[in-house]
Amino acid sequence: MHPDGDARSRALDVRTWSRGRRLAVLTLLGVLVAGGPLGTDMYSPGLPQVIDDLGTEVGLVQLTLMAYNLGLGAGQFAWGPISDRIGRRVPVIVGAASFALAAFLCSLAPNIGVLLAARVLMGFAGAAGIVVGRAIARDLYSGAELTRVFGLLGVVFGIAPVLGPLIGGFVLSVGSWRTMFLLLMTIGILLAIACAVGIPETLRPELRVRGTSTERREAWAAPLRSRQFVTSVLILIGAATSMILYLSAVPIVLQRERGVGLFAYSVLYAVNALGVILGAQLGPWLTRYLGGIRVLVLALLVNLLAALGVALSSALESPLWVLDVGLWLTVLASGVCLPLAMALALEPFAKGAGTAAAIAGGAQLALGSVIPAIVVSVMTTTGLVLGIAQAAVTIVTLGLVGVAAISAGRGGRERDIGDAEPDLTQPV
Repeated sequence: MHPDGDARSRALDVRTWSRGRRLAVLTLLGVLVAGGPLGTDMYSPGLPQVIDDLGTEVGLVQLTLMAYNLGLGAGQFAWGPISDRIGRRVPVIVGAASFALAAFLCSLAPNIGVLLAARVLMGFAGAAGIVVGRAIARDLYSGAELTRVFGLLGVVFGIAPVLGPLIGGFVLSVGSWRTMFLLLMTIGILLAIACAVGIPETLRPELRVRGTSTERREAWAAPLRSRQFVTSVLILIGAATSMILYLSAVPIVLQRERGVGLFAYSVLYAVNALGVILGAQLGPWLTRYLGGIRVLVLALLVNLLAALGVALSSALESPLWVLDVGLWLTVLASGVCLPLAMALALEPFAKGAGTAAAIAGGAQLALGSVIPAIVVSVMTTTGLVLGIAQAAVTIVTLGLVGVAAISAGRGGRERDIGDAEPDLTQPV
């Protein structure tokens, strides 16, 4: 190997880094991955102000949330492959700077049309941090260590939905919804500077996807041929659907159906959010003994039983604590599945990690939002409906995983693109 190549490999070997540097990079990656959702979590408390200030309809302002998610999903399919071709640093810095610019445009929006367009751009830019941040983690780690790192990233991701509305509420108490976007602009600027200073170029030149059409097609096709990738993404979509169902229904179920006050609801919501954090740490620990896919299937079974418990406790009008135990367990199961399934999906792909992350993340966001949108649109939100919907989604997911396992058993294993890392479907 060329001496320059040896030096570059040593520089990217995290085992040679100081503990402080590893912690700094992991923290920055966590903020990158969680930064996209913050664009919704911080903004949502200001929706009533937007309606009054712009003199528009409730439905149009709600579309600004969907517009952001649309950009967030589409952006992953763009930024991931770009980072496979030119490296990770430039896309993540440009994405953060573009996020800041789009947030500034949102703060100046004179009408709902401009706000909608700026929100799409903001989501598109925010997607860079999510998909490239995951690809950077895959560049630096592999095997069981990768699952541990994604568990740590899951902790930050779980904190964001708790802190986002709290920060948003505080900003609204001293400013307006436009101030909120100025704060998001500041976060984007600081993040761009932090990435420029703290993120090295982690994609080795020999692992880049070059410009030939054959190699680009292979980068898109290889994940779809991987049993581990397909199985993990199926579980990822199922867990994301269950979590989005929870997030969309729990305010109505607890506050309107059960009559929980605002403060008590905030406490319950925060306690339930701890399930995400605990699950993100529990998954990698269990993987050491059971293997990754087995842990994911076990978490789905817990989610199924908990969802049935939510439905039954609602139907029988059981005490609130019984209902919330079921809700907490569904959140815990999603906390196990989401980071672990993403880690397992990306693990086989040292080459093409950005594209694999784009497919997994885009599918999670797009397909994971379909069922909740239908349920919210056509059915009255109750605890019974929430539990039945989560149970149905989990049963379908388990069925699809079973079909994938049977198909893989008949067809045998195919070699995946990238390096020969351990198969995390087996115990380490």
